[in-house]
Amino acid sequence: MAHCVGAGKSFEMMVACMEQKRLGLANKTIMVVPKPLIGQTASEFLEAGKTLTNEEVIRELLELLKKNAMKEQANDVFEICSYVDGLEKKIDSMTEELTNMQNQIKEMQEDTLVNNAKKALSEAQERLNARCEQIKSQVIEVKEQVKSTAKSIVDEAKAKGRSALYRVSEFLGIKKRFLDIRENVRGAIKTTDNDIAKTALLAKGFREAGQTVANAFRTFADKPEADYSQKEQKHFITKAVLAPMKVVKKMFVLMELHLDASIDKLDNLAMNVQIDKEKRIENTKNLKQTEPERAEAERVEAEIVNSPMVAEPQEYQYNADAFEARGADEVKQEASHKEVSKVREDKAR
Repeated sequence: MAHCVGAGKSFEMMVACMEQKRLGLANKTIMVVPKPLIGQTASEFLEAGKTLTNEEVIRELLELLKKNAMKEQANDVFEICSYVDGLEKKIDSMTEELTNMQNQIKEMQEDTLVNNAKKALSEAQERLNARCEQIKSQVIEVKEQVKSTAKSIVDEAKAKGRSALYRVSEFLGIKKRFLDIRENVRGAIKTTDNDIAKTALLAKGFREAGQTVANAFRTFADKPEADYSQKEQKHFITKAVLAPMKVVKKMFVLMELHLDASIDKLDNLAMNVQIDKEKRIENTKNLKQTEPERAEAERVEAEIVNSPMVAEPQEYQYNADAFEARGADEVKQEASHKEVSKVREDKAR
């Protein structure tokens, strides 16, 4: 939450409050703000309700994903939408900073030197403002594509079932738009760095010119010249123009980080969808393979259990009859053995 001024700390807290309530983690959340900011915070809270994450179709899609055991995909979709909301919020904050900068430039004193500076500073402000408007237009297009894709998926899921939810990987289609926005933001960072450097030189020139004039008056009044090198003095341009430019640049840098994260999240979403799809295919294959095997095992088991216990017919002899039979066998075996021995002896002779 340790962001610079205007980077969206309040917005993040508001989203966190609403998400806690939605998830059932809290019944009523409290945000503590300075008394003079209560009205402003309330207005911002109402504006936060118009975010992409609060769109009915997005919430409906998230619920469908969670109910169908696709929680990771639901989290990915929610975070992507949150990143889009964050981008829009930062653009609004930058536009506000640039508007304040424009008003400060208009209030600068009128003289030939200052008028030339005002013209250069106004051109820099207009360049930044045009870049912000261009990026804002790109973000709005992303929002519309996300909403239309979500609606199409929800409608199909209601008609065809869970398989339609795999279409959330189609959100990867906005990756090209994110890449274009990031390229635009990187260009804006370079432009802003250049304008900051020029504005700093301009402020330094005005400051040194003012010091020279001040020393000229001191000399005219027979006073020693003052050494301003040891004193940190800020010119009006530094506060009116340079400071807002630096804030805008920080926001552009944060936007680039948001876009990097958004692109990674889109890749992650596509990967999670593919993994889930492969798991379901594998589970289906295993189910198809085990069903026949299970049926065969049950059939064999039934045959074993139900087959009659029938033994081979055998004749058993007991008592004296058995001994007589055994004796007769032994006599036969002994006679046979003697006959074999006799044949062997004859052969030997």
